[in-house]
Amino acid sequence: MVHKMKKIISVTKGDGCGPEVVNEGIKVLNTIEEYSDYDFELIEAPAGGEVWKKFGTNLPDKSFQTIKDSDALLFGAIGLPDLQPGVAESAILKLRQGLDLYVNLRPVKLYDNLREICPLKDKFIGDGIDITFVRENTERIYKNIGKLEDDSAENVMLYSRKGCERIIKHAFEIAKRKGHNKVTSVDKANILKPSQLWRKIFHEIHKDYPDLDTEDIYVDAFCQWLIRAPFKFQTVVTGNMFGDIISDEAAFLIGSLGMASSGNIHPGKVSMYEPIHGSAPDIAGKGIANPIGTILSVKLMMEESFNSLDIGNEIDKAVEAALHEGRTVDIKSKNLKTLSTIEMGDLIAIKLKSSLKA
Repeated sequence: MVHKMKKIISVTKGDGCGPEVVNEGIKVLNTIEEYSDYDFELIEAPAGGEVWKKFGTNLPDKSFQTIKDSDALLFGAIGLPDLQPGVAESAILKLRQGLDLYVNLRPVKLYDNLREICPLKDKFIGDGIDITFVRENTERIYKNIGKLEDDSAENVMLYSRKGCERIIKHAFEIAKRKGHNKVTSVDKANILKPSQLWRKIFHEIHKDYPDLDTEDIYVDAFCQWLIRAPFKFQTVVTGNMFGDIISDEAAFLIGSLGMASSGNIHPGKVSMYEPIHGSAPDIAGKGIANPIGTILSVKLMMEESFNSLDIGNEIDKAVEAALHEGRTVDIKSKNLKTLSTIEMGDLIAIKLKSSLKA
């Protein structure tokens, strides 16, 4: 009798298209469970705008406790157009702070068969785009230290040595694991004192990784190099706000925000995995949302929380194989069938099933 590895996964489907894409992520988890040694227990942990309307909070205590007691969280998207900005979305910040999810991991990979829908000319794509963004996730200007008044507002950009050290070390470890040979640090050290501390610590830590090359790039320069030569970057580490902006810019280079995954991670503890796109209320319920960002977030979960690099690799190959046969409308091709959210998830699950059975 095969001993199954039990993992508890809390599930927050959220608002808008969130439930639709999360259902396809669950489909992939079910496929993994059927054809591997994993036994997944999925537990709902409601959060977001609809929950706020019902309970007056975007993250009920029961949901937060469910998440804390699980091995990982699969998260959809939250936010509603009839609520003020932040009313629903602040649940994400609560989770990052409450669980100390200090690593925001955002891989950006352009699959070869999507090169034709990349907005860049082929000469700028070069050998391909495959960048791992490692973003500090709990400090800096998003820590919400500040005030809002009628005639002024402020937020404090607070960097601590501990916060800098642990995210920069994690970036170097990611680079080693992935076989990268360079780590790029993005800052604004010519203007900002917090960036000057960041850069100092970055080079202190580099001494422990002599086999890896490094470079420092100002964030404004990086934004243009990301368009001119994205193929030059491998592992990129940066602070919270800069990472938020540049990883969204990079995500558009791979065809659609719907393709991009992310992990909010505390190594060795419960971590959160979600697509980077929003709740997209304009397409909610139409069955056209791209579930690949969510499915690739499941890939990250398998790799980062469950240390299953082989299954993560099989998910990646299943996505690539499926893209040769059909695509959702945001990445459509005149030569391939345009698929619904469910059909895209079905196709990827079929490809994954085939590889896991082999």
